[in-house]
Amino acid sequence: MNEILQSIQQRRSAMAFSPEPIPNEHLIQLFRAAILAPSAYNEQPWMFYVANRENATAFENVLSALAPANQEWAKSAGALVVTAARKNYTRTGESNYYALHDLGMATAMFLVQAQSMGYVTHMMGGFDHISIRRAIKLDDGYQIGAVIALGKPGSIENLNPQNKQRELSPRIRLDLEKVLRVL
Repeated sequence: MNEILQSIQQRRSAMAFSPEPIPNEHLIQLFRAAILAPSAYNEQPWMFYVANRENATAFENVLSALAPANQEWAKSAGALVVTAARKNYTRTGESNYYALHDLGMATAMFLVQAQSMGYVTHMMGGFDHISIRRAIKLDDGYQIGAVIALGKPGSIENLNPQNKQRELSPRIRLDLEKVLRVL
């Protein structure tokens, strides 16, 4: 595994966050990394909505849309990031089949950059889509991807016993033979 970047090897979904806001210059750096991702026809269909802890109203609006189990630990994140993808190509207006794929690639760049800068992240699919859409004023031309908790590592002692156990559990990945077919 020595040939794999450390920021990829070390990345995992954290639940222990330090509740400090993310400096704007760090956010800019993270999203500059994200927008370097490739995309179909260079459409770059991604959009990121950041609710930094500094804006308590925005942070609470996004936090309250999360599933209760996610709220329990995400409330300590430095920022909550909602990801979305433009559903249609800008040049033709036709459906962009690859929009979520491209959003995923931009998100992966964001996650790797965050890890390399000493941040931890946790992707979430557990949220109320209507509430999130209202919280960020997202129009129907976009599909929500996920919500990302972002922050500096925090103390696992602040987690409930179940989440503490999850945080301390080994990172399990399928064996390569289960996901790779060489033709």
